[in-house]
Amino acid sequence: MINRRDSLVSLGAGIAVTSIGLFGCNSLSGRLVKPKVEDFNSVIDGVSPDIEKWATVCLVEGNETKPSFKWFHYKDSAKEVNFWPASTIKLYTVVAALELLNEIEMPLNSIVIFERKHEGKWIIDTSRTMLEMLSEIFSRSSNEDYTLLLRMVGIDRINSQFLIKSRGFPTSALMRGYVRNRPYLYIRTEPQRITVMTLAGKSKTIEHTWSGRSYSRERGATVLSETTGNCTSTKELADCLRRIMFHEHLPEGDRYQLTGEQLAFLREGGKGLKGLRNTEGFVAESALKIFPKAKFYHKEGLISTYSLDLAYVDDSIHSGKRYLISIVANSGKDTTVKAMSRAIATWINGLE
Repeated sequence: MINRRDSLVSLGAGIAVTSIGLFGCNSLSGRLVKPKVEDFNSVIDGVSPDIEKWATVCLVEGNETKPSFKWFHYKDSAKEVNFWPASTIKLYTVVAALELLNEIEMPLNSIVIFERKHEGKWIIDTSRTMLEMLSEIFSRSSNEDYTLLLRMVGIDRINSQFLIKSRGFPTSALMRGYVRNRPYLYIRTEPQRITVMTLAGKSKTIEHTWSGRSYSRERGATVLSETTGNCTSTKELADCLRRIMFHEHLPEGDRYQLTGEQLAFLREGGKGLKGLRNTEGFVAESALKIFPKAKFYHKEGLISTYSLDLAYVDDSIHSGKRYLISIVANSGKDTTVKAMSRAIATWINGLE
């Protein structure tokens, strides 16, 4: 079984949440005041002050059919990529693989066969159903299936056709898988052959080999490797989730090339398979104390030096609040991101 948590070096995390960050309390008079939108930096500053943090929040306003979006970023989080994104970026491979599936006109329940060329011969590594790979990404943050989806799409395609500025990704790059063992290992220089088959036997084959271009260096990666590291920003993570959750309400040019069936699966899963919706993430665990009846959709990440969560919180039926949240703490413990989630939820609940 693959451990969903990558490992680097362990660091601890402390929490020191100020009263003004959580409750909008005037420290001089003790009088409770309504938080203001300008207080966002103060809210995050009040959580674990000695730990480096990144945060983006997108408030969803308006009604169900005509939502509008108001963005908030902690300091320079909108453009900073100086953290390890861990498992949150697995969502990018999910969307990119589905777009590829649509381009070659193959259904969601396709089977994908993975081959690599070695000494002039094609070697079959493994095969997986598309639905199985997607579900495993959300149910146990499968490093195997993330790596296979990256192999399926290919480094050049995902970085030159999906993770690009015109599609909302000015600083994102994916250049490495998360497993080191066969049959899942993705060696960048190995030619790949991907065969997509239907249950009826129809098939399409794709071949690709990495060009050698360092997208990571071009986009400012600094953690683990400047040339082959994965990188993104909290803004780009939140915007990716926004485009999934609000696809039908966005301008045509902002939409991913996904079908209604694919969007429904990504959001809710189905037939025993998992999608984004669940209440087990770091954001949900804390925000449920403020919005106990909210719906949560999320993708988290945790390694020994970073903890992260990306989520959409929908409490529209009860409090009327809806928001997207992308948070990172330079700590291998989840206490800081949970405290960030609680502080942000309290702040949002107090906004008029």
